[in-house]
Amino acid sequence: MPDPDTWDLLVERDDLTAVEVRQASLTPLRPGEVRLAAEKFALTAITATYARLGESELPFFDAFAGPEGHGRVPTWGWARVEESAHPGVKAGTRYFGFLPMSTHVTLTAEPTERGFDDIAPERGFLHPWYRAYLRAGDGDELDDHRLLLKPLYPASFNLAEFLIREHPSATVLVTSASSKTAVGLAALLAGHEGITTVGVTAPGHLGFVRGLGHYDTVLGYDDLGTAEVPESVVLVDFTGQADRLFAVYERFGPALKDALLVGYTHPGAEIEPPEGLTDPVPWIFFTPSEEQRLIEKEGEEQYRARYQRAEDAFVAGAPQWLTVTRATGPEALVRVYRSLIDGELPAETGTVLSLR
Repeated sequence: MPDPDTWDLLVERDDLTAVEVRQASLTPLRPGEVRLAAEKFALTAITATYARLGESELPFFDAFAGPEGHGRVPTWGWARVEESAHPGVKAGTRYFGFLPMSTHVTLTAEPTERGFDDIAPERGFLHPWYRAYLRAGDGDELDDHRLLLKPLYPASFNLAEFLIREHPSATVLVTSASSKTAVGLAALLAGHEGITTVGVTAPGHLGFVRGLGHYDTVLGYDDLGTAEVPESVVLVDFTGQADRLFAVYERFGPALKDALLVGYTHPGAEIEPPEGLTDPVPWIFFTPSEEQRLIEKEGEEQYRARYQRAEDAFVAGAPQWLTVTRATGPEALVRVYRSLIDGELPAETGTVLSLR
């Protein structure tokens, strides 16, 4: 095992299950750079999504380059500035942001009102959403729940905004209904006049999803073939699995008005929709684009305030349904990562990994 103070988790690009922890080295900072030392990682289904997207048109393996043939899977976490060569970023300050699964990351900082942006050219292909590092206070009793949900809730919030605007009188069919982003979406749509939500989940998750009380109806995947067919259906798919998509299209046919691809939670998920589906053509919902549209419409200050109120309320209620599993160190990280790739972690839990 490498030095516990400096290591990287590396994944083989052509085999996401092949993972190792390797010693890392720290190089002197250049002017304008800052070095963050990771405190905690949020490990959820989105971590597996980033791994599966590693070689896609949005190549997450290129965000934090690894050695030849390997990638560093990104995740979200809390980190502190260990060393700064930028006068506008102080050592010791805590941030929330996009991190490799490593003890350290070096970024090129440009201070903002909310923290700083990473302007390193090698990450210029990433949407600015992934390059914003937000100042964060010291942890409180909701610190771990906040960390687990903060990377996911923007998708929930912006999906709800889109659906309410574009499909105000529809049945919204949500696959992988137990996923945390789906739970956030259902909570926002609950009680919204005109929209009916149907959650679809695996048999083992039916009790959990029904117990949330957010969905109007909860079905197992095997129930799709006999599900009621309303006049207007919008699919929000979090699974990324071709067979799930075909089952929905076969059952709902002409009633299906739109199909949004949001996540890739299940093993065997494919990034591009399968060939052979009828209309409507599924399309990838990209949260940062919808967020930017709303900011341009209502102004950044108003949008940020409205969003933050919603996130704070969701996080405050999270301990009622979300159990935090805590782990420490690189060996535990390997175990949890493999479980995420295999789709084995229970829906009602999320893992927060402390680096030390």
